[in-house]
Amino acid sequence: MANDLPEGAPVMLRMSVERENGYLSWLGVQMGDIEYGEANLTIPFDERFTDKEADPPKIHDGIVTTLVEQTTELAIRTTMPDPVNDRVDLLSTTVNFLDDAAHDLEATANVVDTRGGSAVAEATVESRDSQGTPLTVASGQGVFRID
Repeated sequence: MANDLPEGAPVMLRMSVERENGYLSWLGVQMGDIEYGEANLTIPFDERFTDKEADPPKIHDGIVTTLVEQTTELAIRTTMPDPVNDRVDLLSTTVNFLDDAAHDLEATANVVDTRGGSAVAEATVESRDSQGTPLTVASGQGVFRID
């Protein structure tokens, strides 16, 4: 079927995200479920990622932005003939910060368009409030050049 991931692609993508990419592995990024056109990544809470000047400390917006960019890229990669090796270059990332994050971050992204050598995916980032209730902390979009 045209909308299936190539055999072995989920395992190779997981290794790339969680172990081989120095920056993402330093952040502790974990890949959740992926399907054609969809991706899920999590960054576990780490006090090093907080803006300690905020009271209470909150996760730095740069960490949230990184998660949006990486999750949208991964979603787009799932639509590529060779998801691991095909070229995907970031053109722009837009992030709307909706609330502060102070716990684990989980992003889910969906591809909304691919054509003419470019692709667009949208993402939502969730965390929890101080009572443990799920909370949407950001939404965003990644635009990529694809080959």
